Amino acid sequence: MKIVVDTAACDDPNEVIRGCALAIQKNLCELILTGDKEKIDKALSLYNIDRTKLEIIDAKDVITNEDVPTIAIRHKPESSIVKAYEALKRDDVIGLISAGNTGAVLSGGVFKLGRIKGIHRPALAPILPTINGKEVCLIDCGANVDCRPEYLVEFAMMGSCYMKTVYGIEAPRVGLVSNGVEDKKGNELTKEVFSRLKKTSLNFVGNMEAREALSGDYDVLVCDGFVGNVLLKSIEGTARMVMKTLKNAIMSDTFAKVGSLFMKKALNNVKNSLDYQQKGGAPLLGVEKVVVKSHGASNSDAIQASILQVKKMYDGKIIENIKMGLASLENISDDKNE
Repeated sequence: MKIVVDTAACDDPNEVIRGCALAIQKNLCELILTGDKEKIDKALSLYNIDRTKLEIIDAKDVITNEDVPTIAIRHKPESSIVKAYEALKRDDVIGLISAGNTGAVLSGGVFKLGRIKGIHRPALAPILPTINGKEVCLIDCGANVDCRPEYLVEFAMMGSCYMKTVYGIEAPRVGLVSNGVEDKKGNELTKEVFSRLKKTSLNFVGNMEAREALSGDYDVLVCDGFVGNVLLKSIEGTARMVMKTLKNAIMSDTFAKVGSLFMKKALNNVKNSLDYQQKGGAPLLGVEKVVVKSHGASNSDAIQASILQVKKMYDGKIIENIKMGLASLENISDDKNE
């Protein structure tokens, strides 16, 4: 089985291609690369790989950040992401990875691949580190900024399926992001979602405040895409600030510099635990096949992690599990699909 990788429209296509080459050398999976064939061939010439395990689909066009994704996905048929979605429809292709335009990946997932029947909105679900060394899934982190209650209930179900499938958590603890832990806290949206989640068979543990996002007390954090994106960017910014402040403090004092030599391993462990490159990408849950949106600045390690992530999702039957989870929500809401 093969995985298709969109090599264009990211910060460094050569790093994406390098990650693919290393994955082939490690025999992780057979791959299909979409993008400018001449540039891909040139980049691959630096590596000793089995070319029988790799296919290249020439795609000269690119959907950039200046394009309107919903329009470009229809009017740029020669773009690398459109070609990747076309390849994903093949029976021998199990998943797609792209570090390109997020909007194009989302639009392609809906218009070129299609939603799972019964899912109102697909959602992005990145993995974040916690203070106890475990992982927590944040869903949604930006795909849907305006949501209805049934969307968030489905997000909770899909996030739970993902944590079961990839991380082996039997009963993922689901927390609803709110402005307080009390049952009556929140806006009209979260209050209604709270009521509905209580009726599901999910392991819903109640409201949670954003300061507890990385506490390790939750496995799935549920919110609309607006709140999720603000939360994610706040965490990223805080992590950068802490690491930079720590570095400045060490460099400003001779004794601190000496002490840091003895703490080098511990400091590297902290840095690595906060590095998104080690986690792969954010899966787009709710579409008919496995799709992973990698960070635009992904390096070769991140691409390899994303490849392993796709394999775990496929082997764990994530799509089938979401469909079964959806059936369990039928009595929660009478709303029809849009």
